[in-house]
Amino acid sequence: MPMGTRKITINDVAERAQVSKSVVSIVLSGRTGTTRVSEKTRRHVLSVAQAIHYKPNLIARSLHEHKSFLLAYLCTGGGSWGLSTRMLRSIQNACRKADYSLVVYPCESLEEERINLRAALDRQVDGIIATPFMNGNVTNAAEYEKIAGDGMPVVLLGTICSGLPGVTRDCGEIGRMATEQLLKAGRRKIFFLTYENYDDPLAGPSSHAEYLSYAGVMRNAGLKERVIAIHLGIMGNGNTSSYKASALETSYAQAEGILKSYDWPDALLASSNSLAYGVGLYCRDHGKRIPEDIAILSCSDDYILPSLIFPRLSCYPLEAAEIGRKAVEMCLNPGERKIFHIRQNYRELDSFHEQSTRKQGGFQYAVS
Repeated sequence: MPMGTRKITINDVAERAQVSKSVVSIVLSGRTGTTRVSEKTRRHVLSVAQAIHYKPNLIARSLHEHKSFLLAYLCTGGGSWGLSTRMLRSIQNACRKADYSLVVYPCESLEEERINLRAALDRQVDGIIATPFMNGNVTNAAEYEKIAGDGMPVVLLGTICSGLPGVTRDCGEIGRMATEQLLKAGRRKIFFLTYENYDDPLAGPSSHAEYLSYAGVMRNAGLKERVIAIHLGIMGNGNTSSYKASALETSYAQAEGILKSYDWPDALLASSNSLAYGVGLYCRDHGKRIPEDIAILSCSDDYILPSLIFPRLSCYPLEAAEIGRKAVEMCLNPGERKIFHIRQNYRELDSFHEQSTRKQGGFQYAVS
């Protein structure tokens, strides 16, 4: 029977490569055995397997290695779809490189998240990556901790539960660097634009960390801190899926009521692009030039508008690819329970230039 009409087996690889089945098994599994295989033979076997389109029998491999070769990703079903899609893609790419498949479980409530956790365990996944659902200050942290305590590798993203390993951004460091950048460029009336839960380290951990750093840098510089806290609202059942969906429109609508209490700022430091766009559009519609009159710097790129609508925002982008790669690595190679902070890179675009020349008080000065 021609190979094109049936499944290619390990016997076909051995016959085509003119080596024993045991040699092919050692090469394709990556294991060592009593049979010594040279590097030349290993490359030859792999080349033959690729040429005849050999695909391993995952069921047999799972039985042999006592693994399912599945990872579960538990994520909230709403919020910022731009971020969710990038994160999902990065985790999936990392799984593919490790010869793993990904099972995705979106959820809209704490109860659904518990159901998803049980479903993942029933699928006998080899590890769980999760962005925990939050209802105010309430989470399923106890469920995750119990599962991890029973031996299942669990890696959390962003929101970190006590005692569990996770991959996250150092939002405090981002807030510090961003505020210092604005000060270095000669900005002095810097407003912090954030979410209403910024003063709650449990409900808004990222915004809270950014705020503390911003406030500390401003005070050290002898400058007054001012916070624009946008009230987005949460659905009655505690669902956070709509929390960011209307951030742009809501922040625009609330900007007038907030900014009329202050003189105009010369810089906005925003927790996210969606907030920055809303208030930034309001400022622009009222005659303020960006970045000449008001510089805008964002701590995260959760939402992108075309540059025809608004200048491209300078920001600290979410390093989704690195987060996904590290999360899968920690899940497949569990070690000590630790928090890994992703290194943050700054992306300078149109809304703020660190190297700038501005006029203030009748004098023109350059920032180097």
